[in-house]
Amino acid sequence: MLFDRDIHSEGSASPASVPTDDQGEEELVAAAKVHDEQAWSEIYSRHVEKIYSYIYFRVGDRSTAEDLAADVFVRAIAGISKYEYRGMPLLAWLYRIAHNVTADYRKSAAKRATQETAELPEEIEHSVDAIGMLDERNDMMQAIRSLTDDQQQVIILRFYGGMSNAQVAQVVNKPETAVKALQARGLRSLKRLLSEPERRTA
Repeated sequence: MLFDRDIHSEGSASPASVPTDDQGEEELVAAAKVHDEQAWSEIYSRHVEKIYSYIYFRVGDRSTAEDLAADVFVRAIAGISKYEYRGMPLLAWLYRIAHNVTADYRKSAAKRATQETAELPEEIEHSVDAIGMLDERNDMMQAIRSLTDDQQQVIILRFYGGMSNAQVAQVVNKPETAVKALQARGLRSLKRLLSEPERRTA
């Protein structure tokens, strides 16, 4: 898959001019602001897999997730001049962009679905389901996409993005107490959805 090749090929290089994780992200952001190609290569290799996974869990289609993940980095390059490093991880900023990109895609997809014939959305749905059946996490992905938008974000960032409650609160721009509440409600809903008989026998 092209996306995988990009991840491995760009992740294999470690240019001397690019700061390491231990040096922090502030210098990396400064280099990115002046359009340093090595800096952007490093940003991409560090974060592309998590951004892709976040989008994939929300849309359920590999090809679409690849396209949208690429769009996230295009938007990041375009908007980096306005980004100010204030201690919040660059990944949190990228997650915000990924949320906006995904939301735009879903709105556009919903609009197209209302304009097309009844048969075409059904064909698209079957195609997405066929791809999902190849993934052992299909039941979980379907369940996550059944949650509210806020619950989806919190669950994905916490348990698949590996972020703390405090970090998630920064990304979704909500108090940490709200994040904990969304997490609790989301987990209860997932437990209920995944225990439904039709899901176990699907």
